[in-house]
Amino acid sequence: AREIGRTVRHSSQCKLTDADLQVIFTTLTNLLNDPTCLAHDVASQEAVNKLAKLQNDILKITTEEMMHLLGAVEEKLKEVENLAEKTLHEIRESIQRYMNDLKEHKDTCKQQLDEHTKTCEVKLDEHTGACEMKLDKHTEQLKIALDEHSRKPVESNYEQSCEDFRRRLIKHYSDKSSYVPLSTLDQSLDKRITDIYATPKINRIDIKKDGTRKKEESLSSYKEMFYKNDHANRRIYVQGEPGSGKSTFAAKLVHDWCHENQPLLTARNKNTAFNDLMTIQTFKFLFFISLRNVRGQKDISQMIKAQLVDRMYSEDDLDGVYKLLKKCMETEQCLAVLDGLDEWVAPERCNLVEPTMSGFQKDNVTVLTTARPWKLADERIKNSQIDILLEIQGVSDQDMFCVNILGCIIDDTKDLDNTVKKFQKFVKKRKLKLLASSPMLYTLVICTWVDTIQEEEHLTEYSLCALYTTLIQSLCKKVNSTSGYFNSLNPSRVECFSSTSYIQPNIELLDKLAVAAFKLLFSRERETSIVFSDITLSNYFSGEEFTLCKTFALKAGILTNRKDKSKTGSSNSFIHKTIQEFLAAYYIACNAYVIDDVVVGYLKRYNDSYLDLSQVFIFLCGMNSIAANALLGLMDEYHVARCRFHYLLPCELQNITEAGFREAEAGKQNTILLKLSHVFINLNNMRHSHRVFSATASNIQAFMIHISLSEVLKKLRSFARGEPESHFVFNLASCHKLKKLRLAGEGIYLTAFGRQARGNDTKRRNHFTLRVD
Repeated sequence: AREIGRTVRHSSQCKLTDADLQVIFTTLTNLLNDPTCLAHDVASQEAVNKLAKLQNDILKITTEEMMHLLGAVEEKLKEVENLAEKTLHEIRESIQRYMNDLKEHKDTCKQQLDEHTKTCEVKLDEHTGACEMKLDKHTEQLKIALDEHSRKPVESNYEQSCEDFRRRLIKHYSDKSSYVPLSTLDQSLDKRITDIYATPKINRIDIKKDGTRKKEESLSSYKEMFYKNDHANRRIYVQGEPGSGKSTFAAKLVHDWCHENQPLLTARNKNTAFNDLMTIQTFKFLFFISLRNVRGQKDISQMIKAQLVDRMYSEDDLDGVYKLLKKCMETEQCLAVLDGLDEWVAPERCNLVEPTMSGFQKDNVTVLTTARPWKLADERIKNSQIDILLEIQGVSDQDMFCVNILGCIIDDTKDLDNTVKKFQKFVKKRKLKLLASSPMLYTLVICTWVDTIQEEEHLTEYSLCALYTTLIQSLCKKVNSTSGYFNSLNPSRVECFSSTSYIQPNIELLDKLAVAAFKLLFSRERETSIVFSDITLSNYFSGEEFTLCKTFALKAGILTNRKDKSKTGSSNSFIHKTIQEFLAAYYIACNAYVIDDVVVGYLKRYNDSYLDLSQVFIFLCGMNSIAANALLGLMDEYHVARCRFHYLLPCELQNITEAGFREAEAGKQNTILLKLSHVFINLNNMRHSHRVFSATASNIQAFMIHISLSEVLKKLRSFARGEPESHFVFNLASCHKLKKLRLAGEGIYLTAFGRQARGNDTKRRNHFTLRVD
């Protein structure tokens, strides 16, 4: 230990190797822990603690110790000064003695005086130099200690500030981003993301060398999204149609970053996809930006300040936090989530297609951007800028999604499983399953069903026109939230629009889109009726109307646009074919003459396509019964020429006609008089087919009733449950065109009655009545 003391005190460089330093710590600690004398000595143990802190680099030099060190330096300087004065005093005394002796021994003393003076001067120079060296050494050590003492608090303050910033971000997201609205029509109806979330269906889109894009494998983890062959994807784009779940997925990503130890597994959702939370925990900061709320700003760092920092800190703290943010963006791993690129508007006179990244170090930041396909079809977004392109296509488990949504909105007193079964029965009967690919539209269907259909007997009275009106209204609101109403001075042309709030302000644009929807659907070129280019679409608008209507339709989500390898570079389509058919039916309802002018010609060209008009016909039944009657008459003509009357099942046109009857009743179209030539009846369709028969008896050419034994047994079981008995009577007296009649099965009664001949009429005229029990 003494040797260590001498070595340290007399070191000229004040430097040690790590190995030597470790030996010093070990030796001194062993000495101070001597069990005989020092193990119980307070001062020794305090020294041991300080050695341990010094060894772990956590020993802080206090202000008091620093003052003590400065005092020691000052005392050392005083010692040097006193030593110099003492030496000079001794020289003066020596000179005086020699001067006295000089008188006696002048020559000898003069020589001795010169020698002694030189010796003293040498000693004085040597001593002064040594003192100056010691002073410089102490001064250098003091500067080093001061630098270390000042640097450690700065580093500590930065880390503490970062942790505080991160904590504030997590709290902000928990307050603002953990809830999502169920309906665009009512933003106040929001639910926790953990309650409604269902795993999305996400596929990677491969961008080929020639620019074509091909859907590849699906993704199920964050690692597949953020890395490719262990190389980080820094520019990630997630595209999806309106309502496909892009914003909900972004909200879930934020939730997972905030809750690193809480994977999203609710009681109903056991899917483990995207639960590798440690992947996104590599980002120290996540900045979530809703681009619809930062229109007119072009820089991501400014968006972060406006949408996050300014809301989390007081005005007095902003300057310091802005500096902290700048340092974080330059040094830390960051993830910026930009939601809704298609909703962002660049500043005036700015040709940017997406926000800039000034202030970020490109090696430290990852940007995930969500957008609709038409936005990513912009040629200003280069393929070289895209590290990975993904497409979200709704949810992977639609039934689970349905359970989650219904579980959030029905009363706790109702049985969830039973409610789900009722809804699925409704969806199947109304053929709405295709809407399940869009979580937004499917959620609207669920919410509307819950609001308007509480009892099973109301199931058959639900209006498809009302449902699609709600869908159109919700899409219009995304672009123009101004409300407006139809009234007696400005009536709606169709009943289903009459009680809406967001269609009237946009009705002129919708009318023009309806023209395009109809003309495309009944176009001579069938290959461009569903997917069409800008050139084809522009045929149905004037120059100014085209840009205005297309922009409105894309932003609302009525139209979608995708990049392809055609000459125009992109293709268009309606978000769902049923949306196009709904708008086409609206156009026919307002312009019934087009059935004779356009539809007749279309069926002459494509005479096997009459069943393709089924959805248009059903919508038309809920809007304009007179036009629906005319359209069905036209479809029936082509059906009779091609139909082989089946003896076991009703033909497809009859099923379509029954659906039209239901829609007309739900839409309060009381003048519906649909005509069919072929009618098939069994117990499953008895109720609706009886109404079809009553309306179309004079037009029927082939009529069949088939009651199987299994149907009879099923009906007997229903009687056993206490359900009322019923029977239906079919009067054949008005079936003037009847050519074929087939009756098969149980519970069918045929009654004949006649009237006496008059005058020379000797023939007996018989009329028949059918009763089915």
